Amino acid sequence: MKASKLRTAIIFLSLAGFICPAQSVVTSTTKQIPASSQTREILGLKLRPEILAIVKEIETKTRKSISARFDDQPEFQIGASYIDEESGRAIITLDTRLEDDPKKLEAVLTHELLHLRLTVNGYPSFIWSPTVRTAKGMAIDVEQSNINDLRSIIEHRVFRVDMIKFDLYRYIDLAGVTLADARQRKGDEAGQADVINMVRAILEYADQNDIAAVRKSFNTNGWQSTVKEADDIAAIIDRTPIITPKDQETVFLRCIAKLYPVPKANWAFTLKLDPANKYYRRLILNFGRVAKK
Repeated sequence: MKASKLRTAIIFLSLAGFICPAQSVVTSTTKQIPASSQTREILGLKLRPEILAIVKEIETKTRKSISARFDDQPEFQIGASYIDEESGRAIITLDTRLEDDPKKLEAVLTHELLHLRLTVNGYPSFIWSPTVRTAKGMAIDVEQSNINDLRSIIEHRVFRVDMIKFDLYRYIDLAGVTLADARQRKGDEAGQADVINMVRAILEYADQNDIAAVRKSFNTNGWQSTVKEADDIAAIIDRTPIITPKDQETVFLRCIAKLYPVPKANWAFTLKLDPANKYYRRLILNFGRVAKK
């Protein structure tokens, strides 16, 4: 069995740290552009006015120009974005394979800009508390990618109208990746990452046949409980209006409780503002006993 796919249970509390691996930069482009400019290029791509408007909103909120560069990306990832903790600058990194595909480059760049727009408007990121331990190790080391992906899927629902308006689903399509992975892992045990992948399929695959194929493969693997959890989480995200950052936090906690079922009724997940982060809102995800009401 692939250890990275195994089901994770939260078991007790302890202290630990977290190190984020660096990426290797292939090329970079960062230009200081006057805010009044009506034309703009990022990574050689001339921006449409409606996309430029998003750039200006981000740069107005951060008071810094966006830094964008082509980097080598992890497998199955073609872009990433974040606010730098030291400078407060918005950073976008895109896969080097996009350099020769301007339409897909525009789609992925726009997608990352939409995430950044939420961040600068108070929608939080989430990070495991360094006190939460799982059966496989510290949650911040082995489970952080799952809550990153969950946050991303929730945010996609927030700006779904923009994803459709900019026709992003045509160029950002992961259909086939999850199916191929599931077919290769028959006999393996499913984990939280598989739940997340099923949620993504339900909410984001354009073709119902693709969703049905993933569902069938999961059931063939004996992952019926994974499919059930994914259905529950997808329903929470799809049916709950997310208008404010607080709405996002509420939906996130409801989904986390499904993704990592708590062992007892008097235990629960909680969120607390990370005071160390001064440029954007980051919430610390903790787990523990709650006082009886």
